[in-house]
Amino acid sequence: MEISFVNNEFSTNIDEVIAFAKKNDLKYVELSKIGEKDIVDLSFNEASELSVKLSSSGILVSAIASPFLKWSTKKQDFSIMGENVASEEEYFTKLMDLADIFGAPNIRIYSYFKEDISLDDLGNKLDIYSQMALDRGIALLLENDGMCNIDNVNKMHQLLEIYNFSNIFPLINMGNIVATSDDYKPQELQDLVNTCQYFHITDYDSELKRNVVIGEGDIDYESILADKFSDICTILSLEPHTGYPEDLQMSLNMLLSYEE
Repeated sequence: MEISFVNNEFSTNIDEVIAFAKKNDLKYVELSKIGEKDIVDLSFNEASELSVKLSSSGILVSAIASPFLKWSTKKQDFSIMGENVASEEEYFTKLMDLADIFGAPNIRIYSYFKEDISLDDLGNKLDIYSQMALDRGIALLLENDGMCNIDNVNKMHQLLEIYNFSNIFPLINMGNIVATSDDYKPQELQDLVNTCQYFHITDYDSELKRNVVIGEGDIDYESILADKFSDICTILSLEPHTGYPEDLQMSLNMLLSYEE
């Protein structure tokens, strides 16, 4: 496995992010927010300069943590890389340009806000972006989110089994699985984990109803990920979501202890 981390879980200052990665011998970072800007709001020049700084430091970008499709199907105003664009498709094209700048093999996507959209319509829409990304050699990581149509294990299974996309893969936000479940079943999560290779490592305490440091919540990471620690294709991207930068270090230490 490889460990990555969502940069703004530690800092939006890229120099501090690089220092954290080097201190912990991490070679991957997932880009979400830089300074006051979301990663998709960087200009072409800003992105290029940031890419050079990361690569010269030996840091690779595991994914662009974009907000793509974390909006209504009725959304019409789109802006990316400092420019207004005419359509969702043009936004996605520039998003792939951004991934190319950073040499990122993956782009995170969502599944639209919950509203009147069928699974078929969602699948057909995702298929358009799957084909566009396929031409560029980019994989799309579909994250489960409580605000969106794909918000739990069953829906993720259902969509991906029906459509069998060649380059759309589940990005399992582990904490969201617990947070959105009225009856959390570890075995259901295990079944999905067995088929996945990219994870957002979060933990959730269902009694406190909030995210907590890895190992302090409801998820038994040591057993659930036992077979993943030796899988060289697996990426575990740390995203404690607690609001405290020091919790990233604590979560990393805990994750590494499970591997030993």
